[in-house]
Amino acid sequence: MNALRVVLAVILVQMLGVQAPTARAAGQTYEIYPSDANASCNEEFENRANTLQPGDTLILHGGTYTQTCRRAITVNGTAADPIIIRAADGEVPVLTRPAGSGNSYSQNNIEIVNASHLVIRGLHFKGGDIAVRFIGGHHITFEDNEVYESANNALALNSGNTDSFSIRRNHIHHTGLLDSALGTTEGEGMYVGCNGASCIASNHLIEANYIHDLRSTSGGGNDGIEVKIGSYGNVIRDNVIHTTTIGTRYPCIFVYGGGVAQNVVEGNALWNCGEAIQVVADALVRNNLILNSDVGITAASHAQVSQVDNVSIVNNTIYGHDPCLYIRWSGAPNMVLANNALYCGGGTAVDASGLSGATVAANYVEGALSGVAVDNVRFFAGGSAATAFVDATGLDFWPKPGSALVGAANAEHAPALDFNALARNPAFDVGAYESDGRSANPGWAVAAEFKDAVTLLLPLRLYLPAVRR
Repeated sequence: MNALRVVLAVILVQMLGVQAPTARAAGQTYEIYPSDANASCNEEFENRANTLQPGDTLILHGGTYTQTCRRAITVNGTAADPIIIRAADGEVPVLTRPAGSGNSYSQNNIEIVNASHLVIRGLHFKGGDIAVRFIGGHHITFEDNEVYESANNALALNSGNTDSFSIRRNHIHHTGLLDSALGTTEGEGMYVGCNGASCIASNHLIEANYIHDLRSTSGGGNDGIEVKIGSYGNVIRDNVIHTTTIGTRYPCIFVYGGGVAQNVVEGNALWNCGEAIQVVADALVRNNLILNSDVGITAASHAQVSQVDNVSIVNNTIYGHDPCLYIRWSGAPNMVLANNALYCGGGTAVDASGLSGATVAANYVEGALSGVAVDNVRFFAGGSAATAFVDATGLDFWPKPGSALVGAANAEHAPALDFNALARNPAFDVGAYESDGRSANPGWAVAAEFKDAVTLLLPLRLYLPAVRR
């Protein structure tokens, strides 16, 4: 009977001259070019993007793509067949919109709404109120893009729950440019999660981004990466962040905690920040270079987080602040402070209270101490920065031969890898680097640029234990 129905249908189509529908081929590739027409609400990029199906690729050729209305896309690929929106090889497509007076915008540059299994690669996002706003969504990869000259913040994941994003190798800079005569503005590089935990950002990988020159004129601030209360399971690693001090002076990285799992902050290079790192609860902070900011690490309570707990600060190199370390841990459970190189000569190395209930071991200091003392168990005299490092003033913090840091770490709390993602071997060093007998740094030299990977071991961080046992 079914075969008869098919034959009758074919005959009917032939009699009526109607073309039978054909199945859409999977995995189509589309290419678009900028229009020479004036900006309008009818933009080919937005229109085409919203038609994409699992496995499709949309390629944008170089030039400027602009429009005057809201630009929003909602697409959903699958794990096996993600949707890809990318730049043409070797070309620079710039998504923007006309600016009003004083760098004001009536719309965000782009909004990605409840999308999933989407890859956005190699695009430039210039301007807009918020440059790129994610409204909900999961399993989105945002990589190798440039985001800049926004009136407010650059990337925002603060409207609806988000999960399992990969945000990597993006260049984010010059945010918060709204003319102050028109009102105040924020300028975060990444605003992750919602104020008051009204939305949760979970299990995101934020790595190898270069973020700098962030401006704010409001109390909202210009943090490099801010992970709001209740957001959890996020890994923030190998980012280079500096100059979050234009207009206001806010942290390069701020993680609130208060979620169901720790956030990890590791392998980042940070300088010219308000606080380089501010942490309240539920965080593992390790192997960071924390340099020349108002405060190195602030680890204390915050109005939005009711309980300080579950924080480990291990094997960081902290230099050139006043103070290097500000801690208020009274009554806080599950706290660890170990193997940190704290060099703030001429200022305060440690200003702390409430450490009596914490695990504290093998921190080496230069500078004044408040609330603690050198006891050769928890805190040791580290000598001068000149004797500890190859060239601290030149931002080379490799432990020189004979440094007090070499072989001096507490083995129980030594991470498996160091700042260069190279294995740590006994006897373990204090600070972000493991010298392992080498007299010079084999890895990336601190500079205003992306941090280069020095080995192919970076993915192993997801599988190696947090600390040696």
